[in-house]
Amino acid sequence: MAKSKTGSRFNLGEPYSGLLRDFCEANYGAPETRIIREAIKFFIEHQLAAEPRLKARFDEAREKRLAAQAAPVRMVSGN
Repeated sequence: MAKSKTGSRFNLGEPYSGLLRDFCEANYGAPETRIIREAIKFFIEHQLAAEPRLKARFDEAREKRLAAQAAPVRMVSGN
């Protein structure tokens, strides 16, 4: 089954689902995922620029997450 072509797959609810659908249509049929990614990026950058303490907490959380992803995985033999 094909994915929904509306904001409903993101569980945005109304009026946001409709607003997203309308904006995508007006933006030459832009994919919803691209619009949401750009909106999230813009929002985060704006908030971090406006709130230095938030930026510090964000940087710390991001560093922890990235370090955990990069941590090597030990393999233990079952023998």
